[in-house]
Amino acid sequence: MKAETSLQADVGLILTSPHVTLEAGIFRNQIQNYIYAQRLRSVAGGDSIRSLDEPVPTYQYGQNSARLLGGELSMDIHPHPFDWLHFENTFSMVRGQNLDQPDSARYLPFMPPARFQSELRVNRKKVGRRLSNGFAKLSLDHYFEQNQYLQENRSETATPGYTLIHAGIGSEVIDSQGHKKITVYLLANNLFDVAYQSHLSRLKYNPINPATGRRGIYNMGRTISLKVIVPLVFAR
Repeated sequence: MKAETSLQADVGLILTSPHVTLEAGIFRNQIQNYIYAQRLRSVAGGDSIRSLDEPVPTYQYGQNSARLLGGELSMDIHPHPFDWLHFENTFSMVRGQNLDQPDSARYLPFMPPARFQSELRVNRKKVGRRLSNGFAKLSLDHYFEQNQYLQENRSETATPGYTLIHAGIGSEVIDSQGHKKITVYLLANNLFDVAYQSHLSRLKYNPINPATGRRGIYNMGRTISLKVIVPLVFAR
């Protein structure tokens, strides 16, 4: 087989103002001699198998041209004089195609769906007499439906879109002289306990769970974590 090579071009733009930072970027990656596995067909047009005792489909590696296209757009709003407030939004997507292939094999496997992220964050240098560098945030992750997937040989299936909400607070605890004593974080992910499956998870193809009637293993539900960092200082 020939060596697999690629050529990528990127274009980016950054705009900065006292109130808004905007970043945009797109890329195109052209892959030559892309290596992939394709199922062999028998002379009658059906699946080729290794033996009657072991009916396992036979695959052969092939090579072809492929292409990746994608981009990202992000915007951070930090209006003056409210420097402690940040409203960040990011949209990203990537599309991968195996060129000159039939419809069932035209998309590359394991392509993440388009994603939109949004976070509202408040940062404060001083919070009362004993707290410093405090923050509070509320964020949203929306994954769009992925309906561009490798259908050939039932390699993948479509994945519905879903939205996750996260929240968190944290601060440093200081003494009367302003020295940091501990740092505390309280974080909650998937706040509304949404049942979802990531398109990149192979566990979504597990057999049907008889207890729930749903196919595959779902991703993590609501999680709440408390993190405490205690600095240790050893005097000589």
